[in-house]
Amino acid sequence: MKKANYYFTLCLVLFTTIFSFMNMFQIVKVSTNVIQIVLTNLLPSLLPFMILISLCLSLGLFQLFSYFIQFLFSPLFHLTPHMASLYFVSFFCGYPTNAKIIKESYQLGYLNINQLQHLLSIASFSSLSFIFVSLHLPFQIAITIYISHILPSILKAFLHHDSYQFLSFEETLYELKNPHISFVEALKQSITSSLTAFIFILGYMLVFQFVGYSLGTIIHNHFLLTIIQGFLEFSSGSIQLLQYHHFLVYPFVSFYLSFSGLSVLMQVDNILEGIPYSFSIYFKDRIVHGICSFLLCCILQYFFLL
Repeated sequence: MKKANYYFTLCLVLFTTIFSFMNMFQIVKVSTNVIQIVLTNLLPSLLPFMILISLCLSLGLFQLFSYFIQFLFSPLFHLTPHMASLYFVSFFCGYPTNAKIIKESYQLGYLNINQLQHLLSIASFSSLSFIFVSLHLPFQIAITIYISHILPSILKAFLHHDSYQFLSFEETLYELKNPHISFVEALKQSITSSLTAFIFILGYMLVFQFVGYSLGTIIHNHFLLTIIQGFLEFSSGSIQLLQYHHFLVYPFVSFYLSFSGLSVLMQVDNILEGIPYSFSIYFKDRIVHGICSFLLCCILQYFFLL
């Protein structure tokens, strides 16, 4: 699967390069729109979380939060204290930040590969600011989409059964007194890794936006084209889709948020480079999550919004 992703990326880069030379003026316009989305929506909502959470992980502060959250989330979802805290934080930080902090937890020895794979399955959410601010939706519609987005994951997490042990306060204090690295080194690593992650975000957003734009030359139904663009890149696809008045608009937005789009999937795969996880399982989990969110939003919209 890793080779398939590599060749897929090569094809995307080759296609984008050729298409860019043939459509320079249009590419400049698309690039400007993507950069504006990143600067106004994604950068303020994701980058601070990336840096702060990564810093807390390295300094052992995250274990203090794990100690308190374990009493609720560990019995409810059968997660270890550290997994419980990662799952809770994922509701707020958004992707691909979730993949970044899961990877760093694995590298620090807080997770094994099976626990990492399970968290990738259940802890994949869009940031709250994107749903409630960037989409510019009335609160009732935004909360309907949000519930449709998170509820399938919560149900799957609730049905999961695995052994766990509570974290003692002495173990928590030990992590605080014996951080993995110094504060200066932790801060440098946090900023560097977070900026690297944003390079992946911007790069893949640009590539998939170019692909979506190129499809406009062969697909002349704008509604259908917008739906396809959402599968490629969820943020701009969702914003464009909300311009239409159709029963399926909100369900498709819910699907995009849960599926996360091919752009985010490729971002996550690059962030998790060197980690022996299964991309095929991760991809299937995102598809199932997206379908469940789509159907749930259809039901909620029919009974509460119409």
